[in-house]
Amino acid sequence: MTTGTRHSIRKIFLFAHPHASEKDAATLLGCPVHQLRREIAEGLIVAISTSDGVRVPRSEMMAAALTRWSQAEIEEALGKDGGLVLPEAIRLSELRARVPQYQREMLAYLARRDGTTVDDVLSRELEGIASAHSEELTTVIPGFAAALNWPELN
Repeated sequence: MTTGTRHSIRKIFLFAHPHASEKDAATLLGCPVHQLRREIAEGLIVAISTSDGVRVPRSEMMAAALTRWSQAEIEEALGKDGGLVLPEAIRLSELRARVPQYQREMLAYLARRDGTTVDDVLSRELEGIASAHSEELTTVIPGFAAALNWPELN
């Protein structure tokens, strides 16, 4: 991870202000302003209009950061400060599982194809399961709803 990426992640997640200007948000997210504006127009990022211009809420910047960098990269950049902004329920933890070989190879292939890691592929798929069963899981797992809705409710 570059120093610039680490700095951007830390600014986004440890940022004290409730929102950032389009220019600042684009810089921190590592994209040109026109790309950020396109993502806002497409509804990928929700922005607000103020008397000072368009602003990107902190929670939207955090959500966008989670699509640009892996959670492992974000947690590495935040280091011990991660506990200040990342709820325990969404922090990474190790999972050891025995699966059929074809599933292991499938995960490895999808990770290579997408330029990511097996951890990220599996996490993305588990997120789908969490959403599909959210009504039930919310009633039996403490903190589940908050974790599923983070960072919107932050």
